[in-house]
Amino acid sequence: MEPVIDNGRISVKQLAALVLFFVIGDNLLVYPSIAASVSKQDAWLSGLLGIMLGLGAAWFLFRFGRLKPDSTLVGFARDVLGRWAGGAVVVLYLCYFLINASVILREIGDFTTTQFFPNTPIQVIHLMVVFILVWGFKSGLETIARTGEVFFPIFALLLTSLFVFLMPQVEFSRVQPIMGQGLPNIVRGSMYLFTYSFCEMCLFLMILPSVVRNRHAARDFVLASSIGGIAVFAIATLSILVLGADLSAHYRYTSYVLAQKISIGHFVERVEPILAINWIISTYFKSMLNGYAFLIGISELLGLRDVRALAVPFGVLLFGLAYIVSPNVVFFSSMFPYWIEMDMLFGLFIPGVLFAVHVMKKGRSKRKTAKARNQ
Repeated sequence: MEPVIDNGRISVKQLAALVLFFVIGDNLLVYPSIAASVSKQDAWLSGLLGIMLGLGAAWFLFRFGRLKPDSTLVGFARDVLGRWAGGAVVVLYLCYFLINASVILREIGDFTTTQFFPNTPIQVIHLMVVFILVWGFKSGLETIARTGEVFFPIFALLLTSLFVFLMPQVEFSRVQPIMGQGLPNIVRGSMYLFTYSFCEMCLFLMILPSVVRNRHAARDFVLASSIGGIAVFAIATLSILVLGADLSAHYRYTSYVLAQKISIGHFVERVEPILAINWIISTYFKSMLNGYAFLIGISELLGLRDVRALAVPFGVLLFGLAYIVSPNVVFFSSMFPYWIEMDMLFGLFIPGVLFAVHVMKKGRSKRKTAKARNQ
């Protein structure tokens, strides 16, 4: 008997909301600093290049997921590579999803304890977030998607207000000289947006089978990806235009510092919680989706009847791992460059190999069929 993983079905519109939250994710807060440290005033060019590369990756991942529309990445890998080789690939992906979920949880803890509650142990923050995550896991994908659909208008309104309030402080001279850092640095800076936002979308290969079929699914998937990428690019560009390249690179949470500079007639001030709330919302959904992909994958791999049974044990695992994944903020920041290679491995290289093997096996099967008919 086939395992019943999750009977929830979501619409393409709900999928688009989840994609947008995921692409923005933690990059809303940390990407401007990373891009400015590499590309300086050319961070906006890095962002544009990252979006163009990322849309290609998003399109490929969606098309890859539609090769076997009723199979998750787990079923696809085991079908293409066999039970053991495919199972090994699946285990690697499960570790990848688990690490990503724990790292994002750690980011929430670091940001909250350094900016809001310096005297609060980070474990307390982790425990509160894990409780909400477990609640979401037990509620199922349909509830997660509906929640994303409800929060999206609030998220969009708060993000738009941030740009509007900061427009009076924009100085376009801060992006000069254009291409002053050289093409290699621009390309290197683009890799962060390309990998952190778009390559990590490989987890949607675990979710696409639960999406109601719609002829506009591919268009909406790529469109949501592009809007999310543009939002991250815009906040990085705004940081350069308001703070300058040096200050943008100096601060870890650059866009939070950016929000602190808002002052309209000495009346609208201290509105940085707008950005903090938005970042927590998008980061929560990114962590939620990584955790859900892990639960779906391990349930299917082990043939379990219900993914919800693993929600609480997974929450305990996530709580412990988030605390030990990094000894401090400095170590965590030093790991950013190495994440590029890992994201490209799981987001493009392995799916590319699976795609190539699938095409070869399909072509071989067609040739055998044609040969049998001719005999």
